[in-house]
Amino acid sequence: MTTANLFDLDAELGTDEDEDFEEGEEAPRPRKQKAPGNIDDSSEEEEDDDEEAEREIREGFIVDEDEEDDGERRERRRERKKRRREEREAEDALLDEEDLDLIGETHPDYQRRQEEQKSKFKRLKRGHREDRDRNEARGIDDIFSDDEEMADADGRAYGREPRAYADEFADFIEEDEFPDEEREAMRDAAEVRRPGRGFVDPLRMQSGLDESAQEDMMAAFGDGTEYDWALQLQEEGDENQDGLDKPLELKDVFEPSQLQDRMLTEADNIIRNTDVPERYQLARQPFKEMNLSDEEMTARMQEETHWISNFLLPKKRLDRDLVEPFREVVGHVLRFMNVEELEIPFILHNRKDYLIHEERVPLSPNQNDPDAPQHEIKASRLLQNSDLWEIYELDLKYRAFVEKREALSRSIESIRDSMPDSNDDIFNDMIPVAVTMEELQDVQDYLHFQYAAQLKDTTVYDQETNGTQKRARGTRNIWDKVRAGQAYHMVRAFGISADALAQNALKLGTRQYTEDPAERPDDMADKLVDGSEYSNSQQLLAAAKAMFAEELAQSPRMRKLLRQNFYMDGVFDCFRTEKGLRRIDEEHPYYEFKYLRGKDLRSIVSKPELFLRMLKAEDEGLVDVRVRIEYWDGFKDSLYKNIMSDNFSELADAWNALRRETLDMALEKLTRVIVKGVKENLKTECEAQIARACREEYANKLDQAPYKPRGMVLGTTPRVLALSNGAGKRNDAICWAYVDENGRVLEHEDASKGVGYRIDFL
Repeated sequence: MTTANLFDLDAELGTDEDEDFEEGEEAPRPRKQKAPGNIDDSSEEEEDDDEEAEREIREGFIVDEDEEDDGERRERRRERKKRRREEREAEDALLDEEDLDLIGETHPDYQRRQEEQKSKFKRLKRGHREDRDRNEARGIDDIFSDDEEMADADGRAYGREPRAYADEFADFIEEDEFPDEEREAMRDAAEVRRPGRGFVDPLRMQSGLDESAQEDMMAAFGDGTEYDWALQLQEEGDENQDGLDKPLELKDVFEPSQLQDRMLTEADNIIRNTDVPERYQLARQPFKEMNLSDEEMTARMQEETHWISNFLLPKKRLDRDLVEPFREVVGHVLRFMNVEELEIPFILHNRKDYLIHEERVPLSPNQNDPDAPQHEIKASRLLQNSDLWEIYELDLKYRAFVEKREALSRSIESIRDSMPDSNDDIFNDMIPVAVTMEELQDVQDYLHFQYAAQLKDTTVYDQETNGTQKRARGTRNIWDKVRAGQAYHMVRAFGISADALAQNALKLGTRQYTEDPAERPDDMADKLVDGSEYSNSQQLLAAAKAMFAEELAQSPRMRKLLRQNFYMDGVFDCFRTEKGLRRIDEEHPYYEFKYLRGKDLRSIVSKPELFLRMLKAEDEGLVDVRVRIEYWDGFKDSLYKNIMSDNFSELADAWNALRRETLDMALEKLTRVIVKGVKENLKTECEAQIARACREEYANKLDQAPYKPRGMVLGTTPRVLALSNGAGKRNDAICWAYVDENGRVLEHEDASKGVGYRIDFL
């Protein structure tokens, strides 16, 4: 049997009637096969009848010359109708697949016969279908089951194509409908393909557990849904907070920058609702609120009054009998600002009685006038407007000073708690008498240098704020190692401590003399070298010198001594740089101090604008401003005398030479620190003086009575002719303007150009 017998190669011939249609008329379209049982649609017959009716109507109005052609056309239409009716009847007589399935359920013999006939032509397309068992038909109970991937007895899936993992988008795209032949071919091609792997549980594949072990694990640890109720409650709470019932705020509508420009932020609302002047609230934000009792507040006010008065008295230069009244007036002003929260202008205009000191001066009796007064009232206004603003600024500085002192005291208390036997006199002597931030900073630097190891064990070290200077841990560890090693024995052999040297220089207490050891410095260093820390005596001697120089530089009393000498005998020198040599000529504004030498601090303070221009030139890299003690050699010789011993021997000379070298190293470090602080303080003072002068000048210009022309009644507004020559320079224009009593400019002219203008008002 050949394959030719399996195919029908004869073509079906059509009738002549199929090709017999009018010229220009389209061939009839093939109709889709309808399932049996459907009602036949007779729309085509109705359309043909409508066309014939229209033609008959037209024939009643239009005379057709060729009647034979009309008869032939009617005959052909009847034949086409008849042929179409026969084709529809033949289509209705055919059975579709659903009818065949119904017949197969009622007549099994017919179904088997159809399968045998079908198997003759599908043998080449079977593929793996013969190796699989026949799928069992799904029962009535499983008609609506969602699980289409039912497994057979061997555990293999059937229905859809088996895959390694389930595809959640498998049914997302709806497939197109194909004709029966194409659908059958696609299904056969899919069955011929090699079957894929069965579904593998990802959790089972990752954990390596079988089904029973996986169930035991989930029973022991759960499947992760035990706390869904808590998550649901949290989500409900979040929804309630962010619900529609939440009131709409300004920050939900406007940008933060817009709210800040219009002063509508939360901070602005707090300031607006607090019954304290806004100036005070903004200035006191960095500081803590004072929650003090009445007694503590009284003690604090007395201390602050004394502290501020000591800053103001040297500038006021009052008589001795006015010193105590001045302190009382300062105390009243502080009470108005800190307790009653009154503004400076309000105090000046409405509490002026507290700013004036009255004194009764007895008069000599007048024999001619027995009723004459025996006392004369002498009133002195102790504080002016500028003094009140300076007290306001000093009050802020005092708040910062007190907070820093309290933080430092807490650190010292923590050290004493960890070291009960320690009793450092520097803390007891320096903190109570400290009056400036620099002195407190000196004590704090000494604390972090001398007790760095103890501070590491306390929490206060990490909690200090408000100006705490954080030092590198590596630097402190170096000095701790030297202090714990053999080199510190060499430091003690210097015969005097850094604090004792400062006390001798400040002439505090009894003079302490320097004692010389029994060995030379190099011999002692050779004995102290053990090879573990230092390889030779030179390294140990260098470490000892650096340690003693650092102790001198960190000593609060040494810093105080050097700072006092800089403020008393300090002078300024300006050295032009290479850049300044080229740019600063005789016409340059910095030429005034290009070669300035030996300018003392009193002259600098009297001309604050000069010092500020010097600092600006230094920032531009044109000059180098240096501060030095005018009698530096004499000051250093006095320190040499206080550190050297009075013995006369080769041993004493060797130790004195070592002490001088160490003192020079310490003075170099101290000078850099003190000079920087002196320049910063002078800059702040000069800026304050210029601001004070500008404020006073502006206030004087505002505090003027109206101009009274001669011969006019008081209050009459005059006409004004104003003349100006600009800044007074050569190229400045000379202009004038004429203003009437209503403030209107009637005429004005530029005299340098000779151009005049006249403005007429109706």
